[in-house]
Amino acid sequence: MSAPTERTEAVGQTATPRSSIWQGFLGTASVVAYTVLFELVRTLVVNSFGENALVQFLNGTLRWLSVLFIAAAATYALYRFAAGYGTKVRTAREMDLIAGLVEPGPALADRPPRVDPPPPRPVAALDGHLVAAVLRDLPMHDYESVALLAVLNAIRDSQGRLPLAREPSARTAAVQLDGLRRRGILADHGAQRFCVRQVPRLPDRATVTAGPQWGAALTALLHHYADRAERWAIALESRRFAVGARRWFESEEPYLRALIAACANSGVQFPAAALAHLVRLGNSLDVWYARIGLGENGRGVAADLCALSGLDELSRDLVLLRAGRLTRRPRRYRPRRLSTSLAARWEHRAALRRFSAGPPDPDSVADQLETAWWLLPRDDVSGEVCALINLAVVYIGQGRLDAAGDRLELADSLTRTGRDPDGRAQTHETMGVLWWARGEPRRALRCWQLALTAFRVLDDDLGIGRCLQHLGSAIVVAPAHATLLLPTEPPLTRIEAIRQATGWLAEARHRHPAVRHAEHYAAQARSALRADRSLRDLIPPTRRTPLTRIDRWPAPLEDQA
Repeated sequence: MSAPTERTEAVGQTATPRSSIWQGFLGTASVVAYTVLFELVRTLVVNSFGENALVQFLNGTLRWLSVLFIAAAATYALYRFAAGYGTKVRTAREMDLIAGLVEPGPALADRPPRVDPPPPRPVAALDGHLVAAVLRDLPMHDYESVALLAVLNAIRDSQGRLPLAREPSARTAAVQLDGLRRRGILADHGAQRFCVRQVPRLPDRATVTAGPQWGAALTALLHHYADRAERWAIALESRRFAVGARRWFESEEPYLRALIAACANSGVQFPAAALAHLVRLGNSLDVWYARIGLGENGRGVAADLCALSGLDELSRDLVLLRAGRLTRRPRRYRPRRLSTSLAARWEHRAALRRFSAGPPDPDSVADQLETAWWLLPRDDVSGEVCALINLAVVYIGQGRLDAAGDRLELADSLTRTGRDPDGRAQTHETMGVLWWARGEPRRALRCWQLALTAFRVLDDDLGIGRCLQHLGSAIVVAPAHATLLLPTEPPLTRIEAIRQATGWLAEARHRHPAVRHAEHYAAQARSALRADRSLRDLIPPTRRTPLTRIDRWPAPLEDQA
């Protein structure tokens, strides 16, 4: 925890963030002031040297230069307005998408595991039953009722589009569901869930998958789950819905992963719309895996998506990147925003891979992260914040603390409006590491308090574990700082401060088993509790025993920004 020696860095060694360049040069007030001053100087020069041929020649050109300054400022102002308006529209649309979500409650302590249904049984009496044949050849054979109704509606609508299959009054999906249950094709599989129990032998799989009913049913099924997963992925980044979104993904992720795997192993050519929904589903699971600290292909979803044929080039490169199979930087596509975003992600992953391979060349890693940040679209706040935090970590390792502070301040400004709350919490956490390296422990503790409070609101176990490790190890090293984090009534003693720190470190290991230093500082705390012989007769043994679970949380600290 000791602060490293700070190296002196030359002024201007790091690039200035792009926004400050243009805001300083094209700010409205600055442009007006500079233009008025320029016109004043030009008028004085012309009046003083009016008969000079060179001055007369340059007079018109200089006048147009003032007009260009004003035009550039107006263009930049319109660009900023359009970008801000677009951000507001996207944010409002995302808020509308998650406004109607109803959060799942906590899971029961003795909740039984989800049981897969038995495979459907072929029955000759059902031969020719088209709906049952479609359900037989879909990737999954168990559905929640709302997804099953969407599938049955799609089958009915596709039949209605065929000239020879039009009916004056088609049966509703609810009526079809009831009929399928009576014939034994569907059976109950839990509350509001059904499974396919009996299926026909004919028509065969090739005939069914070539028909419009199967494509419509598959697209409806994937559309339903892609929409739901996308909404809950947005909710993961909302302070209000983050806890409920975590519960939803914990419950539904195994089914969604099995759905993608079944699609990948089906060996059937999917409709383009169904492929698009599969990619959306993979994107949502990617957000969830990032939240819980898994690699992009940690559970094989990206590899399964790579097995699909018919993906467009952009989607193909995206899933190859997640699977670790994209060996070259993606080329430029249209729309350009998606192209540069994918290229930035490739650069970012390549930099992190070089950094973790060790021993890294920090300058080249920093340059590559800087390249990734410049490539990112300006409305990709989460991507920008991620790149800036990793860049700050590299700079801290180099001892370039001023450069790290610049990057973290920019990340703080990007998240001040409420976007990307998890990224803001990580920014505060990394800022705490920076302040500790600078030798300012009180500022570091304040940043870690802010981060811990935010991570607890978001129910982010990995972030909570990291912050508890930071705070616990800091108190073990400097117990006097514990009065900033714990109540002082009754008066807080050094032994009690270290004892509470052991509880924080134990909770850190429980929340985030991969934390690297918690066990080291926990052992140091146990030694400190045993070594203080002068207080053994004054403090009961129970008050000197290291904690195995958290007793009192550090005081919360709300982000006033």
